[in-house]
Amino acid sequence: MTHLEIVKKGLEEISFPLVTEHPLHVTIRHDITDSSWTEKDVLVTSHKSIVDHEDRPIAVVGSGYTVVQNDDIYKEIEEAIYNSALDTTGMKRRINTSHNGARTIVTYEFPAHTIEVADGDDVMLTIRVLNSYDGGWRFMMFVGAVRVICENGMIIGEWFSEQLCKHTKNIDTDVAVERLDHALEVYTQNADLWVHYPSSAVSDLEATKILTSLAGGSKTLLELLQQTHVKYVDEMGKNLWALFNTLTDWSTHAKFKNEKNKASTIITREAKVRKVLPMLEALRKVA
Repeated sequence: MTHLEIVKKGLEEISFPLVTEHPLHVTIRHDITDSSWTEKDVLVTSHKSIVDHEDRPIAVVGSGYTVVQNDDIYKEIEEAIYNSALDTTGMKRRINTSHNGARTIVTYEFPAHTIEVADGDDVMLTIRVLNSYDGGWRFMMFVGAVRVICENGMIIGEWFSEQLCKHTKNIDTDVAVERLDHALEVYTQNADLWVHYPSSAVSDLEATKILTSLAGGSKTLLELLQQTHVKYVDEMGKNLWALFNTLTDWSTHAKFKNEKNKASTIITREAKVRKVLPMLEALRKVA
């Protein structure tokens, strides 16, 4: 599920319904005969269930797992955004959920921090904040960018803050402000590198090596990547910018097996792309 809001005069307070913790029970069936049985309700002490505001179970976690409520954590993050050096003029907020609401991604786009990579080809700063109720993600923030023309998510080599809290109740807002200020620096540094990508030539052999690495032995994925690369080469030429966009096109737009979990799948794909980015940077340095 996706919700998009454009911020014009400051961000309306973000809010999420609360989840609750409940004991986990299982029903054990004992067959007496082929046609009769007994059932026994058993409490599972090692785990507990997480239930949403409509009383639907959305996750099962260990009994010691600390739930960090979206309603708390995202309000604190947005306070930090406004206290940071980020220019929030025209900021957009996009909320995505997956795994039946157990995982949440809030993406902030900052039009005031737009940089032109090539003539008419701009990228815009994005910051994504992840939280989960199923233990699938730690609470994390990622800095990145979006290519304005096609909305490819431009991936930066490393996330700037692995975690601001390890599923405790609150974050350190001062630390969050520092991380957000650093995010702007990281984005600018990466955009300064991307500016050189359109003029960095890439041979067919070099491109194939990187696409093969990303495909990880999947012939189907490799074929898809090669087809996508041809499209970008036709548009941009045989250069690093075309190759980079091939990777981010796949992570952002390629067909999803499960549309409901699309947001989570993009995060997984981007982690794979992140692993091959050093190969792109190596090509830039020798170009």
